[in-house]
Amino acid sequence: MRILHTADWHLGKIVNDYSMLENQRHYLNELLDAIQSLQVEAVIMAGDLYDRSMPPKEAVALADEILTRIVTELKIPLLVISGNHDSQERLEYGSRLFTENKLYMEGTVKTFTRKVTIQDTNFYLIPFGDPVSVREVVQEPSIRTMEDVARYQMKKLAPDFDPTAVNILVSHGYVINGSADSIEESDSERPLSIGTAEYVPVELLEHFDYVALGHIHKAQKVKHHHVRYSGSILKYSKSEARHQKQSLLLDITKDDLAVEPILIKPLRDMRILRGTFSELIQSSSDDYIFFELEDDGIILDPMNQLRRQYPHAMGLEYVNRHEAISSSLNHTQADIEQKSLMELFTDFYTQYTKNELHAEDQKIIEAALATIERSQE
Repeated sequence: MRILHTADWHLGKIVNDYSMLENQRHYLNELLDAIQSLQVEAVIMAGDLYDRSMPPKEAVALADEILTRIVTELKIPLLVISGNHDSQERLEYGSRLFTENKLYMEGTVKTFTRKVTIQDTNFYLIPFGDPVSVREVVQEPSIRTMEDVARYQMKKLAPDFDPTAVNILVSHGYVINGSADSIEESDSERPLSIGTAEYVPVELLEHFDYVALGHIHKAQKVKHHHVRYSGSILKYSKSEARHQKQSLLLDITKDDLAVEPILIKPLRDMRILRGTFSELIQSSSDDYIFFELEDDGIILDPMNQLRRQYPHAMGLEYVNRHEAISSSLNHTQADIEQKSLMELFTDFYTQYTKNELHAEDQKIIEAALATIERSQE
């Protein structure tokens, strides 16, 4: 069976005050063309359809357009679960009616795991549920962590599990191989819980023929060839700028699995440009850009100047000054207690600007500090 695995659309996402909706629409329309040309037989969307539980109407309209086209125009079964960003109840609304058109929406946690059989393949749909909500639904007080949730869910579906069939799990969360370091996260992923309570050991899921995961935004395997995150469809933070975004095309039988990345060029890429201000201002781009300035001195209003050449500039950082401060400002508690405020300020100014504080400026700072001290008496 040929299946497309995608996840983490985050429709309605706003990054640094820029709406991603136009870029999302472009990507998804291109993805529909790929689905049709590649003769895909089923589509998996593994959670975080929306970026927040109350998405803007434009995001809902885009979701309605794309999902409808997949199941009515292309006539391909579509399996969708909720992620931690979605409103579970809203996502599942109308699911009985959708099922008649082979749109399988599983939003809320239940006492059972829904199984959908398409051709000779079983799809097990497990929407996101935190330990508190799952514990209340299934009335199992021993559930305290996401690992407990996964153990309970695997135990409940075991009697219905046919090891001779092709079995695919669709899930959303942190699945790890031994430790959290085994997966690469990004800044735009919302924590599921506190501490290590959010992690699920991959060993609990190994008996499936394929595990289609959502939540982590970088496409990656977890220990095995058949346990994968497809990643988000677009870059949603600076930490994702060097990701190769993709959806995954599976050709799966009981005895074989082939996985191929589907690469789609976004309407606007997200990139990091590093250099001096004078170098960067010489070029231009319509992409989303994060600047890393190598200048030692401060540039007057650099972001507004750069936006004339880069209209979708997202952020700016002085990397050399940051590195210098991090390595130089190493006062001990004893130093701080022994030095005056003026001495501490002078040290900071010298290390931050790499210049000495002039006598006239020193008098101004001393007067300001004296005023502050008097106001606190």
